[in-house]
Amino acid sequence: MNVTVLKVLLALAATSTLLVASAIVHWRRRSIGSALQLLGAACFVIVALTHVFEAFEILPVAGWGQPRSFGHYIDLGAAVLGITLGCAGLFWQYGHHASRAGEALSSREDT
Repeated sequence: MNVTVLKVLLALAATSTLLVASAIVHWRRRSIGSALQLLGAACFVIVALTHVFEAFEILPVAGWGQPRSFGHYIDLGAAVLGITLGCAGLFWQYGHHASRAGEALSSREDT
């Protein structure tokens, strides 16, 4: 087995695991932050799939791995969107958790 293929399959397995874990968290919490993280994880799976397509030469017309090609822009766009959505989801959950902790603290001081 080619080393590149092994790396790609491991990346696909890792991102798929991240997607399943994010789906479970979203199913339990049903918050905006967990939804953003789920969408970010889905974007990372798209990045891994573009590398799978490149390694196995699926749809070579897309120019996977070539600069300024359709495949390159799919990969780049999904990576940027995944990082953005994942970070936004984390910040949303942190902000929501911090505001709830502040409300609980202020209610304790009132009594």
